[in-house]
Amino acid sequence: MTRALRASQRTIRFVPQCLTPSFEACSFHELVEFTTRQMKITRVYAPHLWKPVLLGSAIFVLVFFGGLGFVLARALMGLSFVTPLFFLMIIFAMGAMKSHLRLRTVTAIIQDQRARSIGSTIAHMTLWPFASALYLYNTLAAAMSRRITWRGITYELKSANETVVVSSKAT
Repeated sequence: MTRALRASQRTIRFVPQCLTPSFEACSFHELVEFTTRQMKITRVYAPHLWKPVLLGSAIFVLVFFGGLGFVLARALMGLSFVTPLFFLMIIFAMGAMKSHLRLRTVTAIIQDQRARSIGSTIAHMTLWPFASALYLYNTLAAAMSRRITWRGITYELKSANETVVVSSKAT
């Protein structure tokens, strides 16, 4: 649809009211499978979006988690770690504020109490570094394979114009 609209030189506008909540229980494995599948699809259909996610996630993970390792190593060696810890705390606080702002923006549109719960707010404000690490994993997995499985059917995403069914469970 996006390609057809762009080809006909039509504009595409984001309408916040089109956001649709999807609350579904899933295991960590299912979360990783879903997010990796989405990133593989993004790599094939919108590589201009996939590349910045790869770059941004890689830089963040290197700086933030590398910084945590650096702080821990200095602490274990008995060296001062206050300055790098201070900078990590600033990065974390800024990310938490960004996550909170994003959540407030979405909950202004989506009138669902689950999104507005204190648990959801705490999760958004504290787990965001792990989401960045997950995005890095997803983008790296997308760089390695164009094969996805969805609802028992395995597809090979050859290009934005060609998808091949590799296998299908008999129903």
